[in-house]
Amino acid sequence: MLTGLRAGVLGVVSAALLAGSWWGASSAFGAMRHLPKDAVVFSTAHVAGVKGVVLVEGPGLVVYTFTGDTRGHAGTCTGGCAAVWPPVRGVPVLASGTKIGGKFGRIDGQVTYNGWPLYGFTGEKGRQDHADSEFKVVRPTPWHAPTPAPPPPSSPAPVPTGTYGYGM
Repeated sequence: MLTGLRAGVLGVVSAALLAGSWWGASSAFGAMRHLPKDAVVFSTAHVAGVKGVVLVEGPGLVVYTFTGDTRGHAGTCTGGCAAVWPPVRGVPVLASGTKIGGKFGRIDGQVTYNGWPLYGFTGEKGRQDHADSEFKVVRPTPWHAPTPAPPPPSSPAPVPTGTYGYGM
């Protein structure tokens, strides 16, 4: 009986570890996170000439928004414009340990940040700023730890409704 119990526990633990390593276990098990084939990994970096940090993808490539776009709509930089400023396409993923506020999404396959379509710059080497009057670097929204819920109000102490006397 004890041998069967040990085998059962070992089987459950093994299955949990295998499932965790297959589906992206927490770092507590040391398993690598599996990313989608078309993942675009985002983080932040300091870039010369830009105050603060900017949003970058992959090996530190700065990402941009186009002033001709409208938040929540598909990107409008196409044709010759997109040859120089290609849309960032794929599944947005934050790099391990990166914490930024805001929200990533996709419109027609193009990655968006806070609703704005994102673009790269052709021929860019990591951490270079190519912003101009039409394309602006993306400054990530600061990340804030979730605010803990306030404690429930304390219950008032019971108030006596009458007096009791004990005869002696």
